[in-house]
Amino acid sequence: MEQKELYRIEGMKCGGCSGTVQTALLQSDGVSEAEVSHEKGIAEVTHSLTDEEIAQIVEKAGYHVAGKGR
Repeated sequence: MEQKELYRIEGMKCGGCSGTVQTALLQSDGVSEAEVSHEKGIAEVTHSLTDEEIAQIVEKAGYHVAGKGR
């Protein structure tokens, strides 16, 4: 079952950073939508994965999930 959740992402400094995270998420099975903002430090993700799997995707892209919500 898909869910839409907000994750706080640490380490993003520019549009390239948010693009890297967004691309990594969208290329992952189980993610249908991802909007990432380096200005707000968040990723809004529609997915059917666990929080741990989302964190692993973000960490492989070089960033860190600091938690959920705003």
